[in-house]
Amino acid sequence: MYNTLGAKGGGLSDGWGYNYVGFLCYDSVAGQPVYRKHITQTLRNLAKPKYRDYPWEGRSIDGFADSVEGGLYILNRLPVPEGLAWADGEATANIAYTHAPHRLWGTMKLQSNGVRTAIIHALMHTRGTIARPWQQGLELGAIDADDGIEILLKSDKPYAGKLVFDIPRHRHYMGFKSDWPRMNTVPEWFTVEPDDKHLYSVGRAAGEDPAVHTGKSLREGLPVRLDAGESLRLTVRPKAP
Repeated sequence: MYNTLGAKGGGLSDGWGYNYVGFLCYDSVAGQPVYRKHITQTLRNLAKPKYRDYPWEGRSIDGFADSVEGGLYILNRLPVPEGLAWADGEATANIAYTHAPHRLWGTMKLQSNGVRTAIIHALMHTRGTIARPWQQGLELGAIDADDGIEILLKSDKPYAGKLVFDIPRHRHYMGFKSDWPRMNTVPEWFTVEPDDKHLYSVGRAAGEDPAVHTGKSLREGLPVRLDAGESLRLTVRPKAP
């Protein structure tokens, strides 16, 4: 998608992902994948060298941030491997990277866009889980596993805190019945229902029976403790009635 229609040699639009959100909404209303095949092909095309370090808005962090953020809205629904790899590379090279060793960005609007995109990208890799409090040297990541997620938590020094799980914010905060793809949002990945009725199994090690927690308790935070250099693997999934 170009910034200007009919202009030869015009630059590409950093808002391409925002625009494709509208096509995903159309498919949701239509109840059939009218545009998904085309959007999937676009995400595959991101593997082309042309889109690596592409100067969307010159070297401004705003262009990189908008392009990656819009892409993540789409990848939340269509996790195409080529697109995911592109988002990782761009976030590392052009958003999280900084020449100043002790400073990320300032607080002007365009730099704040970079902060927002970095947060959205990080939450994709934790599937919405957050470790509180955070400390330097702590590593947290998660992947989809069957109908739940597998979490890895590691720290280079002793850590005591909680793993806080996301909830269906579209319903509880916005009042939407469905999680519509939309701009200016933080995509949802793995969510728990924040009540005492919905139960979830939490497995900590092979051979051990998983513990059962309510969605409310996971939303409030699952207590975790690590020794220096220790890693913790967890499997979390909804418990069948």
